[in-house]
Amino acid sequence: MFKSYLKIALRNLLKNKGYSFINILGLAIGITCCVLILLFVQDELSFDKFHAKADRIYRLNKVVTPLTGGTELHAITAGQMGPTMVTEYPEVEQCVRALPWFDEVLMTYEEKSFKVPDVVIADSNFFEVFDFQLLRGNPKTALVEPMSMVLSHGTAQKLFGETDPIGKIVIGLNDLHYTVTGIVQDVPPNSHLRYNALISWTSTIPGTGGLNWPWLNRWITQVTFTYLLLSPGANPQALEQKLPDFMQRHLARKADQYHLYLQPLSDIYLKSSKILYTSNSKLGNMTYVYIFSAIAALILLIACINFMNLSTARATKRAREVGVRKVLGAFRTQLARQFLGESILLSLLALILATTLVEVVLPYFNEFTNKALEFDVLNNPFMLWGLLGITFFVGVVSGLYPALALSGFRPVHVLRGIWKGGAKGATPRKILVTLQFAISIALIAGTVIIYQQMRFMQNKNLGFHKGQIVVLPIGSTDIPEHAQAFRNELLRHPNIKHAAGSNSVPGVNMMSFTLRPEGKPEDEDWTAYAIRIDDTALLETYGLELAAGRYFSPKYATDVTNGVVINETLAKSLGWQEPIGKHLDISGELQNGKVIGVVKDFHMKSLHHPIEPMLFYFASRWGNLSLRISGEDIPGTIKFLRKTWQEFDSRHPFEYYFLDQQFAQFYDSEQRLMQTSGLFSILAIFIACLGLFGLAAYTSEQRTKEIGVRKVLGATVSNIVILLSREFTRLVAISFLVAAPIAYFAANRWLQDFAYRINIPLWSFVLAGMIALLIAMFSVSFQAMKAAFTNPVDALRYE
Repeated sequence: MFKSYLKIALRNLLKNKGYSFINILGLAIGITCCVLILLFVQDELSFDKFHAKADRIYRLNKVVTPLTGGTELHAITAGQMGPTMVTEYPEVEQCVRALPWFDEVLMTYEEKSFKVPDVVIADSNFFEVFDFQLLRGNPKTALVEPMSMVLSHGTAQKLFGETDPIGKIVIGLNDLHYTVTGIVQDVPPNSHLRYNALISWTSTIPGTGGLNWPWLNRWITQVTFTYLLLSPGANPQALEQKLPDFMQRHLARKADQYHLYLQPLSDIYLKSSKILYTSNSKLGNMTYVYIFSAIAALILLIACINFMNLSTARATKRAREVGVRKVLGAFRTQLARQFLGESILLSLLALILATTLVEVVLPYFNEFTNKALEFDVLNNPFMLWGLLGITFFVGVVSGLYPALALSGFRPVHVLRGIWKGGAKGATPRKILVTLQFAISIALIAGTVIIYQQMRFMQNKNLGFHKGQIVVLPIGSTDIPEHAQAFRNELLRHPNIKHAAGSNSVPGVNMMSFTLRPEGKPEDEDWTAYAIRIDDTALLETYGLELAAGRYFSPKYATDVTNGVVINETLAKSLGWQEPIGKHLDISGELQNGKVIGVVKDFHMKSLHHPIEPMLFYFASRWGNLSLRISGEDIPGTIKFLRKTWQEFDSRHPFEYYFLDQQFAQFYDSEQRLMQTSGLFSILAIFIACLGLFGLAAYTSEQRTKEIGVRKVLGATVSNIVILLSREFTRLVAISFLVAAPIAYFAANRWLQDFAYRINIPLWSFVLAGMIALLIAMFSVSFQAMKAAFTNPVDALRYE
């Protein structure tokens, strides 16, 4: 019996090659898209879960309510908080402090020298709490002694090659000598923590001959990631309730401004997009996981609807076959099993094609998403059973209508030509087509809105000129020893218009400081971002504009000693109507600073964040040289910069970046979302049109005699095309009415993550509807014209 069913199924597949191809291809593309997105989502959700104690590890974060207004989430806390909590709270088993160095570190061994990013200063129990595999060395002692260093496998290979690195001396951070005590595996791709080298925390303690950073262990210095390992069975919510008292005991002056909370390790990667000071952490965005998951579900739904529509539509053409089989003695259960089997076979063929497509497309998808995803369905039970479940479900649902409807009619009706089974399924098919195009229109509209927001962010006036600014990071080179001569030499080139030295530049390595403003209580902490400068050229280099007062000038000697320039936001936050002449202290940096000018607000971060209080002041310590260059012969200008760099510093490799490219990186995830949603929108509309094409062909066949009669009575080709297209046009119009409000709500929710956003343009929805309508009409018109040009004699020959 099974063999007979299989023969009939294969015969029908070959008999209706076009229908079979459309049906299998549509479902296969839908499954392929779904698998690719699910692989991406699975990888995103896997971050930091490889640690055996992941469910007990939390990062200590804080909610800050600065006096300048607003609320901020910070990932950094004081270095003393973790060890003190271990002492005071039995539920805190261990703590690990990690301080990622903000810049690349030049590392040297004998004649080899290169810059290493992601250097982290960490506690000695780092390898006890986290499951990063130590390949060489003792995990319990590798980071105990001062000036100990553990290198990643990749870094060790670059420095030492095949030489055994254990016990070797490396010149590293602050040009100090470190002993290599271990080799650790390279950071797994699904870890938010990143490192290429680990330095022992004890190296920072004064008197150890190391970094000598006493400030790092002060309660007021909050620059450290603090990870807490809770005891088995400990309640993190109960511990959080004790933290306000902890703040009152140890940092009473800041207790009103800071609120500590625990963030689970498994949440850090996806739920830190609004947390500041995450330093070198690798971060994703849970919102985008939801969006991609929804896209996967919607595309699969479109493909399934497509499959079901075509399966049920084509099944009605087999009514006469079923009638004959019933007359010859076939039972209803046998017919039902046959239709279900054929439908499941089709869906299985689609699954086989989809797995092949995934293998072919996955390398390109990995390149696009910057991941290393693998499709090993046999070792991924979730994916395996999910795909089999979807395939079986689609096959059963698609075969259910013909299995029940066709197997249940009376054969005499169909053999006399009075059975109207096709009409019974018309309404459900129309509903499903409407749903298909509603999803497609929503995806297209979403892509258009994302594109509009991206254009807005890229073209918005930031308050300064970011174009054609080249930044040279010289802080860890020999150039600062000859900074003025180096700058003067560069300015001799006709394409270099301005040069300005500063410790940080817009969007890069921004640091905030505590302020003591004039007229404010001393127990109040005001904070602002600060840029240290060493000359008066920053205004011209970045094209900043003054709102009041003046900028730094060599005419005034006091500008160097205590001059301060603030932005409009800081002036407003402090309530200074006339800020010129006001005084403020910058904690640990400047005493009795005097405000000499106010610059107009400009954006120091991405447009996800509002403009924040900031100021400028003179200092001899700076690490970046910003150059405004002309647009002529940029390669030649870069070549000159490289040559001049090597003349002043032959030890360190030449490095530079364009500031506008740095700002573009702020929106990498949005750019990827736009490209991904655009790609899958195209695929969604393609799958929907495949189904529409098949349904239009089916409709034309069903109405062949009607079309023949109309043509005999004088109907033109255009009359026939309009007749057959009108119904589908109405369905697309209804789809638009369904999709527009849903897409508007979803887009508005996404835009809430931006401090500066577009107003959603209504034309975005109109454009999406028009695109869907035009593509749908193209699909339908082909079949309609084919039917319209058919000779009516062929349709009416046997009537």
